[in-house]
Amino acid sequence: MYINSENLLPKLQGEAFGIDIEFSNKRICLIQISDGKDIYLFDPIALNLEQYMRDFFQNDAIKIFYSGAQDLKWLKTEYQIEVKNYCDLKVLAQKEPDQSLIALWKKYCGVQFERDDKKRLQKSDWFARPLSQEQLFYAALDCKHLVMLREILLQQYTDEEKKFIHFSTDLKEPKLLRYLKKQLGDNEDVLLPQKIYKHIKFQEPFQTDDQKIIGLIEQLTKKHHEDYKEQKKQRFLQFQEKFTTHKPVYSNCRIYSLSGLQLCFCDQKKIEWYVKNGLGEYLDEKSIKLNFDPVCEFDEKEMKFYNEERANRCVVCGASSNILKYQIIPYMYKHNLPNHYKSHRAHDVVIICARCHEKASALQDKKRAEVAQLYGVPLQYYGEEKKVVDKLNYILKKYDNLTKAGKPFDFAQYEEIRNQFKDLILLPAEFNKEELTQINEKLKKDLKNTHGETVVKKLDTDEKIEEFIMIFRKHFLLSMDPQFLPKEWAIDHRFKRNFGEKSIYFQKQEANEYKQELKEQEQQDIEK
Repeated sequence: MYINSENLLPKLQGEAFGIDIEFSNKRICLIQISDGKDIYLFDPIALNLEQYMRDFFQNDAIKIFYSGAQDLKWLKTEYQIEVKNYCDLKVLAQKEPDQSLIALWKKYCGVQFERDDKKRLQKSDWFARPLSQEQLFYAALDCKHLVMLREILLQQYTDEEKKFIHFSTDLKEPKLLRYLKKQLGDNEDVLLPQKIYKHIKFQEPFQTDDQKIIGLIEQLTKKHHEDYKEQKKQRFLQFQEKFTTHKPVYSNCRIYSLSGLQLCFCDQKKIEWYVKNGLGEYLDEKSIKLNFDPVCEFDEKEMKFYNEERANRCVVCGASSNILKYQIIPYMYKHNLPNHYKSHRAHDVVIICARCHEKASALQDKKRAEVAQLYGVPLQYYGEEKKVVDKLNYILKKYDNLTKAGKPFDFAQYEEIRNQFKDLILLPAEFNKEELTQINEKLKKDLKNTHGETVVKKLDTDEKIEEFIMIFRKHFLLSMDPQFLPKEWAIDHRFKRNFGEKSIYFQKQEANEYKQELKEQEQQDIEK
């Protein structure tokens, strides 16, 4: 039964319940509860279930989960719920040769379910509505047989064992506990992955239940997490201090053509450049009139976009402090696009605040990973240069570790690497940590740039380039939901604007072409 309105909420009465929880988008999206006969799928997105679930999880019935440590944390985080009479079916199945839920379904319930399907459904989007029939079937199955399986598995235990089995863990690894005690005794921070907790043996006076074990691990790791949060906060403050500004980013200066047409808003440096080069004269301190008319034509939509005054606030949340520029199209790609796509970047360079920048950058990194897979170009180039970076990383790290330990470093290992890659890169004859670190950092940077260059080479038509650009524009809109973009901002913006041969853009392009000609001439002279 799917519960998405208050009048459908059942009275859950019984001695034991099978429970599972689905989680997406950093929140609980579905709670499945079965008394062994009926199955209830509660929709916490449609309903406020906090008090209802708190009453249920605090009653005397046994709450049966399968590997429920993460479920307990979700309930505690979102609803502040402590589960009373918690039973972990995976612990109960410790005498089984295969303790997986799929194996238990097959052996005792006659249910055949593929592992790949289970993994796929576990990772599906449980926040989206409506849920698919496949999702609902899987969600119901996850809790349907837990009550029956508990009764079957209990038969494997003696009456004495049954007194403790609901709340015990696998007590077969005392070595880890001794390690933990030593770490604590030495006042060292301990960070345990969640998967390790089930391997801890808590001997007297530490014989306790799963929840208390989880609590103890949380206590052991609390200082580590607090320190981590503090370090993360300090990194953010350093970023904010170094890269953001409280001053206006847009100076909103105006450029007029010779015939008096307003061409655009721009920054102070641009109008100073035109005046300095004798291409225009000041009308006032924030506007100039060019002594020529542009050779290109602009449509009405284009004129509206470039003649819209820019607000000095975050385009996402509207904050006006700690702001900085953000590139919607990552620089690693934009830098390698043809010049006519870089003639004017105002459309894809927006202002956001430091907080929104942190989120946008993380999401953009994920999108770049998707793009890497889509175009079949790894984010890091896995060629011979990558091998050099890996070997140098290894050597430099080993050198540091041995030096700290007061042990000698075998410089012959460096000589082997130097000889191995002598045809690819010239490494210094003598080991020099500072110099090698600089070389390694440059190689890493070059490798990073290789990805963007290789992807752009695959975009061999204007149509492909524009489709690629729109991937990131759409991603920015969907992931950040910006509320303060310029009115004329558009996903399908295709303006390739310049002011002809007298523009900054044209002269930069001309200079780059001249440099390229010199390089080609120099190469021809060498070959001769």
